[in-house]
Amino acid sequence: MAKNSLSNLWRLTNFSESATFSAMNNTQETVEFAERTSVEQVEEGKDLAPKFDANGVIPCVTMHHETREVLMFAFMNEEALKLTISTGLAHYWSRSRKKLWKKGESSGMFQKIERMLIDDDQDCVVIEVSLTEPTAGGTEASCHVGYRSCFYRQVPVGEGDSKRELQFIENEKAFDPKAVYGDAPNPTQL
Repeated sequence: MAKNSLSNLWRLTNFSESATFSAMNNTQETVEFAERTSVEQVEEGKDLAPKFDANGVIPCVTMHHETREVLMFAFMNEEALKLTISTGLAHYWSRSRKKLWKKGESSGMFQKIERMLIDDDQDCVVIEVSLTEPTAGGTEASCHVGYRSCFYRQVPVGEGDSKRELQFIENEKAFDPKAVYGDAPNPTQL
């Protein structure tokens, strides 16, 4: 791990040295999910009993803790959700790469969990995060394309042409994707 990434991670976490080592190496304390036994237990109880879909994942909306911007949308499998809870760093399941993905592992743009919410029927989570800057320079961001947010374009709604042209709401990229990711394959699938 690059020295800058490590210092960024250390600055965000304020964990002990051993906890930081665990977070960086995807180790986890045991996190147990309750068995789903009743609607009342799921909706009104204190048991964490997430419902993963037929593909074994749960949707996750990621927001910036301070600005409230929606930064990204991804999925977590059971391991990713447990690692996120136990390490305090965002982990996801990459459907395109078919592997566990710790945000920031290759870019240095780690996401420290400030708060995690789960919805009423426990089949979707929202995480509020603090960000680190990319190791190769730039400002804090979450999008592999180089923008701060993965939601950098808006869709015009209401009356208008049948073909809608997307409107950019971020005018500049926060970092250079080539400098950060090099020759790594683009995760966007056609």
